[in-house]
Amino acid sequence: MMTANVPLTIRRHQLVSTVREQLQNNDVLIALSGGPDSIALLLLAIAASLQDASNFSVVAGHVHHGLREESDEELNVVEALCNRFGVRCVSKRVQVQPKLGSIAAGAREARYEALCEIATEHNIQTIAVAQHAEDQLETMLMALCRGGGLTTLVGMASQRMLTDDISLIRPLLHVKKQTLIDICKDADVEWCEDPTNQDSSTPRGRLRQDVIPVLREIWPAADRHASTASSLLQPIVEAFDSLIEDGTKWERKSLQEEPHTIIAATMHRALGHHASYETILSITKAILDSSTEPRTFECRDGYTVAVTAHRVEIIYT
Repeated sequence: MMTANVPLTIRRHQLVSTVREQLQNNDVLIALSGGPDSIALLLLAIAASLQDASNFSVVAGHVHHGLREESDEELNVVEALCNRFGVRCVSKRVQVQPKLGSIAAGAREARYEALCEIATEHNIQTIAVAQHAEDQLETMLMALCRGGGLTTLVGMASQRMLTDDISLIRPLLHVKKQTLIDICKDADVEWCEDPTNQDSSTPRGRLRQDVIPVLREIWPAADRHASTASSLLQPIVEAFDSLIEDGTKWERKSLQEEPHTIIAATMHRALGHHASYETILSITKAILDSSTEPRTFECRDGYTVAVTAHRVEIIYT
């Protein structure tokens, strides 16, 4: 690795210790898109790996989606950057299929699959991505407005498992985007701008262009506060989540022993967007009442919930 090419200002940056702490001396695959966020993460990871007590390697993984004309140029930028800093760069081309009608969702799924393949091929069990505080605020706002449950309302977790063997970490969720841009400027590196990030025809793009700037005028630290709230709420939601029983069939008596909120959360987890909040409340009320008459609740997309004297069952037709 070319130590001399990493500026001293970056090697001494306070975020280096943050990244190193999350990596815990595990070899890491940095998801490198070519944008300033992922480049800054790569630079911080390199700087962390250069510290005396460090004992891990850094590999960059780039996914070529082939969705935009700029994709080939982004690959060239990424490869040149990795060559400059002596980092192995592995790229994969993917074919993106829409998921639930969304190209963005399909691209995200294909990207994580490709990154997991790269990690497996290089015996790496940690993938790091560069989502930051502004991404966290956007994610939480979208979940709130779409009607998400607790798990989505608290935003992105700083760590989660992608497979049984590979974990995904997000070391920069508390960091402002401008800080990451400044790191790239300090290193005198070029980066790519994804025009779709400013596309106001998408929900996230509209948030970035029209909504979040107004929020920042009112609350300048909105991004940081959202990230802090997420960090505080994540362990609480995980603890609550552990009380919820998975499945599509339950003994009604067993459910009746649980608090109202747990029953409602159980139904919400099982039904997701196939049932409205009002329907979830009606099902929960039926489970808890004393009636032994069989009742059915029609949900969306062919889902029905049957509540009998002894059973609660979700039926899909």
